[in-house]
Amino acid sequence: MTQAGKKSARELALQVIKRVEKDQAYLDRLVDYYLERTELDPRDRALFTELAYGSIRHQRLLDFDLEQFLDRKISQTDLTTRNLLRLGAYQILFLDRIPAHAAVNESVRLSVSYARPLLNAVLRRLSENKNTLKSPDQIPDPATRLGVKYSHPDWMVESAIQELGAKEAEELLNADNQRPMLTLRVNPLRLSREELLAFLEREGIPAGSGKFSPWAIRIKEHKSPILLPGYQQGWFAIQDEASQLVVMILDPQPGERILDACSAPGTKTLQIFQLMQKSGKLISADLNENRLNLIHPEAERLGLTGFQTLAQDLTEPLNIPENELGRFDKILLDAPCSGLGAIRKHPEIKWQRKREDISALADLQGKLIKNLAQYLKPGGVLVYSTCTWTREENQEVVSKLIASGEFKLEDPKPFLPDYARTLVNDKILQTWPHRDSIDAFRAFRLRRK
Repeated sequence: MTQAGKKSARELALQVIKRVEKDQAYLDRLVDYYLERTELDPRDRALFTELAYGSIRHQRLLDFDLEQFLDRKISQTDLTTRNLLRLGAYQILFLDRIPAHAAVNESVRLSVSYARPLLNAVLRRLSENKNTLKSPDQIPDPATRLGVKYSHPDWMVESAIQELGAKEAEELLNADNQRPMLTLRVNPLRLSREELLAFLEREGIPAGSGKFSPWAIRIKEHKSPILLPGYQQGWFAIQDEASQLVVMILDPQPGERILDACSAPGTKTLQIFQLMQKSGKLISADLNENRLNLIHPEAERLGLTGFQTLAQDLTEPLNIPENELGRFDKILLDAPCSGLGAIRKHPEIKWQRKREDISALADLQGKLIKNLAQYLKPGGVLVYSTCTWTREENQEVVSKLIASGEFKLEDPKPFLPDYARTLVNDKILQTWPHRDSIDAFRAFRLRRK
């Protein structure tokens, strides 16, 4: 990667969003990479993060507004020019504290010479006419109208309407564009939630208890996790409350034999091992060995070493001793999915995911659950979860396993705190960002007969 040290906030943001579009890169990883290496002061670090996330989060609406002053589709401009247009437009339309002339001039300065007249003309006209722009509310097709207004692809809007109805779908799309609070999972091996909250208060960091998990803390300011006091000491992990609840439904106990499948980068593995009190046998397995290896430094930081890792294709027979076959007490399959429930944190999903991906992912999920189920002992528990809300990736996958006659769906409520049981509907944990201010997860607790 290019050196980040001497670049401005806008230069870094341009570099990041180009990589996200061109290479299908993960936005959060790129932002964190540059934040760790940048020489920017705190104010410009915040601007860099805001520009990178905001221009991708609102990309379709920005394009709609920009094309009112372009003589072509924005997709017909080159990679650098269209992303400079988006960065400039985001500052003009969404960031009141930045003078319009600064947004225009800096965008022009960062462009190549042949594109400068275009950037200058389009952004100046956008700035002069921003209060009289054509509204997406005038678009007759409902899916396209909401898709432009809330910057989602039409197919995603149509799926949300089918799942929730038009009114609540709009609430979901709006929630997807809100920047989520940072959520921590306290490491009780080091301190209690109350102790960490008191420590953060002394450090002047506004924080409060989570709403659903007994280990959750929500940070009320937008902070980089690695810069929080207590991070290096391993006092907490970064984990959304919905993800924490999935592990609670698994109900790991000391001394059990547990498989965490499709586990990378291992956030749930470490919560499982925490609840096992590091006693028993835990295997963290994933196809991607590089991502799986990310778990080791995190385990060291949290003081949660002692489990095994397994890198392999989990649709194939597991590479474990024969005497361990069919002997796991519990299996967590947090399956690869479309990720629509995590768009608040990963807005690039909106532009990288395609409608046809859903069926392909459901097919993979079916193969994974069928293969892994055979490694569970009779009476054992399998928790299937995804961070998406499509029925094809959830109910339809699980229904095939239940139809085999070997598994029954159990009510997960007894394994959740009273205040989290309202999230269970038809024996399924179902969370939503617009209802619950946490990621959209689905989780099913299945017992082998």
